[in-house]
Parts: sequence; structure tokens; C-alpha cells
Amino acid sequence: MKDKDKKQLFSYLDDEDLTFTKEDRVKTLNKIHKKEREKQNNTSQSRRINRIGPILGSVVVIILAIGLLIPTLYSQERADQQQASQQNDLSFSALLIGENPASHRSEFNILMTYNNSDKSVNLVPIPRDAYVEILNAEGDSLEKDKLTHAYAFSRSPEAVLTTVSHLFDFPIDYYSVIQTEEIKKTLGISEGVEREEVMKEDRVGKLIKEQVSISQFKDLINGSQSNFPPATVNQFDNNLESIQVIDMEEGIEEKIINGIYYKKINNSVLKETSQKLMQHLGE
Repeated sequence: MKDKDKKQLFSYLDDEDLTFTKEDRVKTLNKIHKKEREKQNNTSQSRRINRIGPILGSVVVIILAIGLLIPTLYSQERADQQQASQQNDLSFSALLIGENPASHRSEFNILMTYNNSDKSVNLVPIPRDAYVEILNAEGDSLEKDKLTHAYAFSRSPEAVLTTVSHLFDFPIDYYSVIQTEEIKKTLGISEGVEREEVMKEDRVGKLIKEQVSISQFKDLINGSQSNFPPATVNQFDNNLESIQVIDMEEGIEEKIINGIYYKKINNSVLKETSQKLMQHLGE
């Protein structure tokens, strides 16, 4: 098509007036307002996102910190528990048995607990003539008699340990058999009348307080026949710092049964003493 023809074809456009109707203006204004609202909404959303972003970041950091902290606290708690358990594992109970080789009787019976945390020993002297139910090493009841006869029945320290454990309702870990003469020498007890008075009047606890030093007590244990593990002996021997005697004198009553002299230990005193020993072990 020639340029001349094009000019003639579109020439009418030059003669037309470009006008906007009222309806066109309304539509245009609505579009402008709509664009402005969209722009404002986008700006508000952007601001909200900008504000929420740091908050979410802080929350994530806190969660991560808690996640890292909890295992650390748990590990520390476990370590503390294990350390306390190890300390308690080194604490123990034992029965010190003073054997008379001639009569095969246990003239001295001393219940002992050792606390490894405070390096202390508690001792409970038990009357030689205590009226008890005698058991064998397996825990079978044999008869009621004096505690001193428990060793003679079975010729076994395990039997005496089982008998005393049953009497106090208290678990005993080990035993230590010490010659009677060694104990008497340490306590300063001579033969004859004095020996009988000491045994009958239960002055053993008093003599331990007055006569026995920590080093002497260690020597008695080290020179005995016992089933102490070597590690336990070393721990006890290197760390013992104090000895305390628990006296049951007020709970002991003299009895004559079938013409035989006995000493009866009150059940409430046995229970109270057992609780003291358990507390000393940390249990």
C-alpha cells in the first residue's frame, strides 16, 4: 500500500477529538486507588516480615541453645550421680569377730560401718551373752542361744555374720576374724576377774573410746583373717580419720532363761541402731 493511500485511510483520526467520559475517569481512578492499596499492603507485609524475622531468629537461637544445654546438664547430673555412687560403693559394713581358738567361741562381736565420704567408722559392740536366734551360713535357723556360741555351732565366720545380720535386720558386707588375745591386748584387758567383768558389764565400747587409736584399730583389721577385697582394705587403711562408738546399753536387759544368764536387746533399740548405721552408709 502506498503512503498516500495510508494517509487517506487514517486521515479521519486526525479529525476526531480524543475525549474521556465520566465512566472512563471513574475506572481510571479505581485502578489508581487499587494500585496504591496493593502497594501499601506490600509495604505493611514487608514491615511485618522485617519485624518477625529478628524475633524468629531469636527463638531459633534460644531453641538451639536449650538443645545444646540440656545434654550438658544431663551429662553433669549423670557424672555427679556416678561420683556419689562410687563414693557409696567404697563405703561398707563389716562384723569384727573376736575368736577364742580354745573354745571356738566369739567373745567379741563388733558391728562396723565405714563411710568413705567423711572417712569415718561407726562401731557397735554387741554383748557376748546376747540372746539371739542363731543361724548357719545359709541362713537356716538352728536355735536360740548366746551370740558367743554362734561361731562354735558352725566353726564359720559366715554363720556369725548371718546371725548378726538377722538380729539387726541389716546387710553386712564383710567379716574380720581377730584373735581374742589381740583385742584384749589392744583394749588393755587382763585375764581373770577383770576380763569377766568387762565382758559381763559390756564395757567394751567404753574401752574402745578410751584405749583404741585409729592406728591401733587399723592394725587389728590388717592383722585379721577377713574377706575384705584388697581395694577396700587400701581405701580404709589410707583414709580413716575418725571412730565413733554407738552404745546400746540402755536397751539391754538381763534375763535368766532355764537357769542360764542372758542379755536381751530391746527390738526398738535394734531397729534404731540399724537405722543409724544405714544413714552412716549414706543409704
